Amino acid sequence: MWGNSTSSRTRKRYVMLKESILATLLLSAIALPSPVMGRQEGDDIRAGALNVYLDCEGARWACEMNHYRTELTFVNWVRDIQDSQLHIIMTMVGTGSGDLFQLDFMGREDLEGNDDQLTYSHSDTDTDFQRSQGITGVLGVGLARYAVLVGQTGPFTVNTPREEERIADLPPGLQGAVDDPWDYWVFSVGGDVRYEDEDRSDEKRYSGNLSANRTTEMWKITISGRGSYTDETRVYSDGTPVETTRREGSLDARVFYSLAERWSWGFEGGASTSTRNNQDLGARVGTGVEYSFFPYRDWTRRRMTAQALVYARYFDYEEVTQFDKMSETVMEGSLRWGIGFRQPWGTANINATAEAYLHDPKNLHRLSFGGRLSIRIARGLEWNIGGDISRIKDQIYIPLADLSDEDVLLGRRQLPTDSRLSINTGFSFRFGSIYNNIVNNRFGFGGGGGFSSFGGGYGRGR
Repeated sequence: MWGNSTSSRTRKRYVMLKESILATLLLSAIALPSPVMGRQEGDDIRAGALNVYLDCEGARWACEMNHYRTELTFVNWVRDIQDSQLHIIMTMVGTGSGDLFQLDFMGREDLEGNDDQLTYSHSDTDTDFQRSQGITGVLGVGLARYAVLVGQTGPFTVNTPREEERIADLPPGLQGAVDDPWDYWVFSVGGDVRYEDEDRSDEKRYSGNLSANRTTEMWKITISGRGSYTDETRVYSDGTPVETTRREGSLDARVFYSLAERWSWGFEGGASTSTRNNQDLGARVGTGVEYSFFPYRDWTRRRMTAQALVYARYFDYEEVTQFDKMSETVMEGSLRWGIGFRQPWGTANINATAEAYLHDPKNLHRLSFGGRLSIRIARGLEWNIGGDISRIKDQIYIPLADLSDEDVLLGRRQLPTDSRLSINTGFSFRFGSIYNNIVNNRFGFGGGGGFSSFGGGYGRGR
């Protein structure tokens, strides 16, 4: 490396200089954060990039923030709406064969007035990966437009599958007229068996469920059923065994038809059995109409509806009721009103219901009112309040005989009451760095180990 003209003194100085540089770098590595860490904490706050706040509480099970931050790296994801230039609200509604995700893009600050809306549909037969990548692709398309508006020049890349990896088939109804051998029907069936044994108690529980759904532009049909049988034995302190059996089951069918842009007609029928409600058999058939004050296409962002329904109900009781009945047929009327909003300031849902048995509405009725508010007060600060209150005068199924202690303690029978009240409120506050770009998946698996946040931690007793 060195020519003959290079003196030994020069070579010695070079070696000393190299050793000094290596020593300095070693001390710097010990005393300071590593270059890789510095790049993660600094460069991931992308200068000049679009600041985005994603609100996906309306599609909670699809709110995969780590995935979106990993796949869409040309924007800054911020933790609070006040720090954003773009606010995205993602909501979800069922389509019968899957789900429809609606993404509302709302510009803020210098982007005020630049609003957009995109949608993505997926089938129930799609994998979770396909659904996640589909939503990510739609997000990327929407974000690219706003990134250009703030002066970004790209590249705007999304880690979506290559064309040869895509599945060509889309769910029925998403491409216009398609050949669907199932005619838009989607079916589901399931069951469960549970056995639990302790020294002084044991429980056996069997349950099952089924559903069938068909959704088109004009019709919405849902059929669902569920049932459970529980056999439980407990031993008192004096050694006396007490055996309890409970059965609960129902089969329901609902049909809804679109009469006009804001009007719908509905039909409902069903049958049920319930030990808790003193019913060997309960059956009902009813019909009614619904009016939507906002167009149905706005349902994911805002809704206000009013319903009027009438039912014919038949009851066959296990025990004589407080009205000295073993069976009866009654007519019931119902009025329902609901309003809901999802806006940048928060969310609101309020519902009110009035129900009465028409042969004696003055004495046999139920009035209910409830809702939930989540309001953004300031950056990172939210106030949540929810509750409901009911006046209950329609428990015609309550047995005439006094309830036993076992019925009360084991919840075997519904207790008589004239009212019910429930209320809750609270605050949440988040503070710190406004940026939320970095994903770290280490120790993220929720298995049975003590390291996982889902599986407990050190020092927890058992």
